[in-house]
Amino acid sequence: MNAKAEMLTLEVNAAAVEALSDYYDEPAWMRAARRDAWALYERMDWPHTKEEAWRRLPLARYPLANRQIAVAPNPLQALRALPACWLSPLAPQPQVSGIVVHQNGVVAYQDIEAQAAQQGIVVMDLHAALRTHGDLIRRYWMQGTITRPDFNKFTALNAALWHGGTFVYVPEGARALRPLQAMVGYDDQGSTGLHHTLIVVEKGARLTLIQDRRSLEFLPELNSEIVEIYADEGAWVRYVSLQHWGEQRHSVSVQNARVARDAHLLWVNVALGGQMTKDFLRTDLLAPGARGVMQGLAFAAREQLIDQSTYQLHQAPDTYSDLLFRNVLRDQAKTVFYGMIRVEPGAQGTQGYQANNNLLLGKSRAHAIPGLEIAANDVRCSHGATVSRLDEEQLFYLQARGIARYDAEQLLVQGFLRPIIERVPLACMRDGLDEEIAQRFRGSSAQS
Repeated sequence: MNAKAEMLTLEVNAAAVEALSDYYDEPAWMRAARRDAWALYERMDWPHTKEEAWRRLPLARYPLANRQIAVAPNPLQALRALPACWLSPLAPQPQVSGIVVHQNGVVAYQDIEAQAAQQGIVVMDLHAALRTHGDLIRRYWMQGTITRPDFNKFTALNAALWHGGTFVYVPEGARALRPLQAMVGYDDQGSTGLHHTLIVVEKGARLTLIQDRRSLEFLPELNSEIVEIYADEGAWVRYVSLQHWGEQRHSVSVQNARVARDAHLLWVNVALGGQMTKDFLRTDLLAPGARGVMQGLAFAAREQLIDQSTYQLHQAPDTYSDLLFRNVLRDQAKTVFYGMIRVEPGAQGTQGYQANNNLLLGKSRAHAIPGLEIAANDVRCSHGATVSRLDEEQLFYLQARGIARYDAEQLLVQGFLRPIIERVPLACMRDGLDEEIAQRFRGSSAQS
C-alpha cells in the first residue's frame, strides 16, 4: 500500500495495529512494539478519579468510545497551500532553519536549510525516519519514566496506534542557526489524534524547537499525545510547546524530558485551546550539572478545563530546576496545577524551585497543589502558589493616568503573562501570543 497517496480509515482495535504497520511498511521491532502495547492497552483500565492525578478531571466526559483513526494524505508543494488559520501562526520560513507540518496524521510538508542538513540535523516525519534513523529511534523509543507504554492506558494507546510523528535529531556538536518548527494539525477530515514526537540532542549540540498544535473538528474528538526529549551531556535545548486545539478536542498529553550531565533544558509550555486538557510534564535531571527551567502559561475561557501535572526529578547531586506556571481564567473556566519536586537520596547540592500563580476573572476556579518530596539534607528547595484577582490599587494607578478601566485590566493581564511569553524565541511569535491573549481577554476566540 502506498502510504503517500491512499486514505486509511480504521476502527480503534487490534486489526488497526497490523494495518498501520503494513501501511507504513514498518520494521519488525516497531511492529512487535505496537503489538505488545495493544495487548497492554486491552489489559489496562482507564484512569480512575480515585487516583490523585485524575481526581479533578471528569474523564467520563472524554469521547473514549467508538474512536476512529483517519490517515488522510494531502502532500503540499508549498506552505501557502495550508489552511490560512494554520499558516498565519507559523514563523516565516526565512526565520527558521527547518519545518515539518503534519495534517490529519500525515506529513504534508517538510523542509530544512542546507546549513542544518550538512550538519546532519533532522526535522522530519517519524515514519520516514524509521527508515533513515531506525537504530537511533529504537535506542530511545519510549524510555521516559512517564512515556513508557505502561504509564497509563493513554500511553499504551499511543504506543500501539501512533500515526503521524515528528522526529528531531541534532548530532554531537551541531547547531542550527535558527529555530526549527513543527506543526500538528487536524481539519474536519481528521479524527483521533495519536501524534508522537521524539527529540534527540546529542553531546554539546544546541536546539530550539517550536511545536504548535491546531484543529478544526466539529464533533467531540480525542487526542492522546507523547513527547520525548533526550538532552545528552552538555546539550542545550529550548522546547516551546504551543497548544491551540479546537473547542471540541479532549486531550491527554504526556511529555518527558531526560537531561544528562551539564545539559540545559528550557521548556516553555503554552496551553490555550481544547475543551479539556490533561498534561503530564516531567523533567528528569539525571547527572551532576543538569539544569531544567520550565515556564508555562494557560488562558482558559468559557467552560474550558486545563489540568497540568508537573514533576521535577533531581536524581543526581548538583542539579538545578526552576518552574513558573501562570494561568489566567475567565468565565466559568477551571485550571488545576499539581506540581511536585522530588529530590532523591544522595542528590546533595540540589536547587529546586516551583511557583504557580493564578489570576481569576469572572466565576472561574483555580486549584493549585504544589509539593515537595526531599530525601537529601543539603538542598535549597521552595514551592508556592497564589490565586488572586486583579489588584484594585494597580487598576486605580492606571486609571488615575487616564487609562480606561477595561484597558487597564487588559494591560495587567498581559503583564502577568509577559514573563512567560518573553521566553519564546522570534519576535513574530511573541507578538502573535500577545495579540492572542488580548483577543481572549476581550472574549473573542483566537482560534479559527
